Amino acid sequence: MNKYDSLLKTSLDIINNHKINLSEEDVFNFLKITKRWTIRFNSNDRTVETIDQWGRNSISGFFDLEGLFLFDEWKKFYDYGLTTTLADVLDLSVELRDLSEKLFNVCGKKLHANFYFSKGSESSRVSFNQHSHNYDVIVKPIYGKSLWKINNENILVEDQSFLIPAGTMHSVESCVDGKLSLTINYE
Repeated sequence: MNKYDSLLKTSLDIINNHKINLSEEDVFNFLKITKRWTIRFNSNDRTVETIDQWGRNSISGFFDLEGLFLFDEWKKFYDYGLTTTLADVLDLSVELRDLSEKLFNVCGKKLHANFYFSKGSESSRVSFNQHSHNYDVIVKPIYGKSLWKINNENILVEDQSFLIPAGTMHSVESCVDGKLSLTINYE
């Protein structure tokens, strides 16, 4: 096993064994910190997006003219069943900050992590279309079940963290009851 594969294995073990107890209400409270969610971070990445009915990123309708997040407007999209992505979330709670520190001690750098948050729906879009990344991603389910398609294989994801290697085609096919997942990018 090379050094990078060993780093990924160690990281996966740390992430899988690290408890993160967050609820839907906790995420709502994070989102109510309006100034935290400007339309873009300094890196030009969007802070909050929904995945629209066609599997595309959208910020339409829930930022004001100054670029500040409008919780009540966003909540309409959430209630409709669209999945929301929240960027750079490892600072939002003590558990997330602890995980970030543990991973820093292994990797020697701060990692980029996102939430994928949905109340679930039988009829709405819950994921991007099948896609891949040019970097590895570790996914940690925090709550909820979802059906993933990874390299054309359907996998029910419930509580076990897993690695999506760079170049691997993947999407979430269904999420009926709601979910919160943490994705950590190894770029």
